[in-house]
Amino acid sequence: MNSVRATVRLQLNAGFTLDDARARLDYFDSLGISHLYLSPVSCARPGSMHGYDVVDHGRVNPELGGEPALRELAHAARLRGMGLILDIVPNHMATDANNAWWWDVLTLGADSAYAHWFDIDWRATSRRLRGKVLAPFLAQSYLRSLNSGQIQLVFDGAAGQYCVSASGMRFPLAPGSFDEDGRARHEILKRYEAADSDGRRRLHALLGRQHYMLAWWRSAARFINWRRFFEISDLIGMRVENPEVFDAVHALTLRLYAEGLIDGVRVDHVDGLADPPAYCRNLRAALQERIGLRPPELRGQEPWVLVEKILAPGEALDDSWNVDGTTGYDFMDQVSAVLHDERGRRQLGDAWRRISGDTRTAREHVRGARRQLLRRHFVAERAALLRGVAAVAPDELLRWGPGLSGQLVDGILVSFPVYRSYLDPRIIPGGPAREALIRFQQLTPPLAAKSLEDTVFYRYGRLLSRNEVGSDPDMFAITPDAFHAQGIKRAQALRGAMLATATHDHKRGEDARMRLAVLSELPRAWGRASHRWLHWPDTGYALSGRLQAGERYMLFQTIVGAWPVDLGLDDDDGLRSFVRRLVQWQTKALREAKVSSSWFTPDCWYEQRAEDFLISLVLEHENHMLIRDIGRFAQYIAPAGALNSLAQLVLRLTFPGVPDLYQGTEWWDFSLVDPDNRAPVDFPAREHALAELDGDAMLTLADTEGTGDVRWATRRLLAQWRSGRLKQALLCRLLRLRREAPGLFASGDYQPLAVKGPRSGHVIAFARLWQRSMAIVIVPRLCASAICGDDLDGAAAPGDAGGAHPSSVSWHDEDPPAEARLPCVPSSFWAGTRVMLPPHMAGMTVRDRLAGAAHLADQEGGLALACVLDPLSMAVLQPEGGGMAA
Repeated sequence: MNSVRATVRLQLNAGFTLDDARARLDYFDSLGISHLYLSPVSCARPGSMHGYDVVDHGRVNPELGGEPALRELAHAARLRGMGLILDIVPNHMATDANNAWWWDVLTLGADSAYAHWFDIDWRATSRRLRGKVLAPFLAQSYLRSLNSGQIQLVFDGAAGQYCVSASGMRFPLAPGSFDEDGRARHEILKRYEAADSDGRRRLHALLGRQHYMLAWWRSAARFINWRRFFEISDLIGMRVENPEVFDAVHALTLRLYAEGLIDGVRVDHVDGLADPPAYCRNLRAALQERIGLRPPELRGQEPWVLVEKILAPGEALDDSWNVDGTTGYDFMDQVSAVLHDERGRRQLGDAWRRISGDTRTAREHVRGARRQLLRRHFVAERAALLRGVAAVAPDELLRWGPGLSGQLVDGILVSFPVYRSYLDPRIIPGGPAREALIRFQQLTPPLAAKSLEDTVFYRYGRLLSRNEVGSDPDMFAITPDAFHAQGIKRAQALRGAMLATATHDHKRGEDARMRLAVLSELPRAWGRASHRWLHWPDTGYALSGRLQAGERYMLFQTIVGAWPVDLGLDDDDGLRSFVRRLVQWQTKALREAKVSSSWFTPDCWYEQRAEDFLISLVLEHENHMLIRDIGRFAQYIAPAGALNSLAQLVLRLTFPGVPDLYQGTEWWDFSLVDPDNRAPVDFPAREHALAELDGDAMLTLADTEGTGDVRWATRRLLAQWRSGRLKQALLCRLLRLRREAPGLFASGDYQPLAVKGPRSGHVIAFARLWQRSMAIVIVPRLCASAICGDDLDGAAAPGDAGGAHPSSVSWHDEDPPAEARLPCVPSSFWAGTRVMLPPHMAGMTVRDRLAGAAHLADQEGGLALACVLDPLSMAVLQPEGGGMAA
């Protein structure tokens, strides 16, 4: 068994280094975290904000503090009984001059020792490209770049050699391709000046003698002859299936593990590899081989190996992978789906179709997006696959001709139901057939990801909380029974998998999604509000058609979901700051959707017009009322959204698996897609808040004199819920419980519990059981009507003005003040509803580890929720004394 109990994901860069992480260790330890889960630490491109653009797998990035800082962090963590998990990037490297392997390939071409370390096709069909590497990094076409002087011969003083400078990048000269030793340096450079026609001719000839071919970045989609990461042309794929490459890429990781500095790894983009199952088995074996080299006190622990992998509904990792599980996108989808109301599907779907004029399902959108991507973005990859197919195709298929065979392959690619297949290439004898299979299996993952996550999620707007990494937007909600089935499955086979609800790749923060989930319960209130905003008079930015109406409808969802919980309607500075974040999101959303604009061909006028509308909400007086009305609605549903968030938190920390805390999300997380979700975290404020919680018995649950201090502290936190400290307190209580009872949560069974009474559909209840330990988990679901006063039958939301002019609408006139509404359900809501404990617990006293109160099960083993879910609307109960009756 490994020692990982709970992780915190930290995004390292020059602004938050390994030393900064070390300075936060006491805080993470106090929370109850067992391991820091670090973004890649290998040397990345200078200035990298994420670390996935690796240039040197063999050393720790000096911008993060280098290996000395990593060792100090690991040592400090061990002193606290903690450890480190590394995010590793075996699939690709940056095409950067600082990448010595890449530079050598550009210098020597196919004769480089690293020529076959990268996934390069040296047998390109183009005569001009054969034996060369396409370098599609020019800002404009080659001729324009040459004629305008954007390509130059320069002398690199630090390296003591001549090289080519083009579009801000450096490129080497092949040995023997340049011989001007008899001239002074300034004369040589003058002879190759692009301003002179003779100089351009010489420079062009010199470039023709290199092992690379400079090209416009737009040409990559059609002509690139090497595997990219998705469609990103500054990240080149590695042939890590080659043992020599595997050893070089993992040398640092394996050494750090052998020395006891790390306890496991998270493998980035495992689906990009030629044979993911074989890779994972090899990695596990390499780590296990070094267990005997680790410090004696660590030799009894297995390495923790996770893969970043999107699983389709019903898909599971085969045991043959020999990994502990995925990084948690599957759980993120499941816990979100069980907190959505299936009854809202029809009304929200009708609203989307009526507003956008688009009747397609998400799946139909995906097929269309895949066709578009194959035509425009993955042309070269598709062509390479077709060549591989043609090399092994039977005579019947060849008689169809390239057109029909291409349509057949496209049909498979467009409708492929999962991210990729895992047929073992070794079952096919060497040669073209094996190569064709690998090409097919490496094309479907980027095609699936780019079509769904980076296209359809920005086109299909029924409810944006279901447009999340790992989710299928067509799957609107799941039942508690389906969720329980996942719990049983995880307890049996996925105890080491990660449980995540926020990641560096999420489209919107965990609490933004939970607020938008409320719309599934209140579709009519949402429908009235969004209709009013779409038809708000005199904004100066009238809708141009249904396409733009759909875009604005998604924008309104984004505003409501991401509205900061502490943002007041009259906070002009705060509103302007919020709108700046929305502008950044909207530009990315329009380009990712690839309809009104795109990264490939941005429509700057359209984007500017969309930005102007957002800015008008805070700069033009006549539009102030619109954003304030949106803000009132966000505040109206915010307590119900926060209750969803707390339920999601409790489920993540008690479900079978290893919970992960994404940096900063111990307070409310209303972030948008990157880079918004990678913003710096105010850790000192969180540390101070935690110290205060510890100081007032909130976390120790101490109430030795029976004065009710804990319940009082809980009610006080409820009253101040907008600060985020309530979320932090529940997180810390449960992480400390996991530390107290590691076997219960690491190895315990999962047993669904029956709920009886009128509110049975509004509860998720289960038990975790291990030896003589037990925890009873009870969380609410679909309780917005109890907080907001609206329901699917169409009762008017408080303050709803119906058909009144928008300027007269007030969400406050008939409501309690916004600050008076709390993320909890009145106890009267639960009247007559009981959770049924296992029969042997009849008459037993249990204590709530969240609110501190003790409760007595009745003679049937029932617990009355009206008592148990007060003052909090959720509970984690243990038998008095922590044990369980025989």
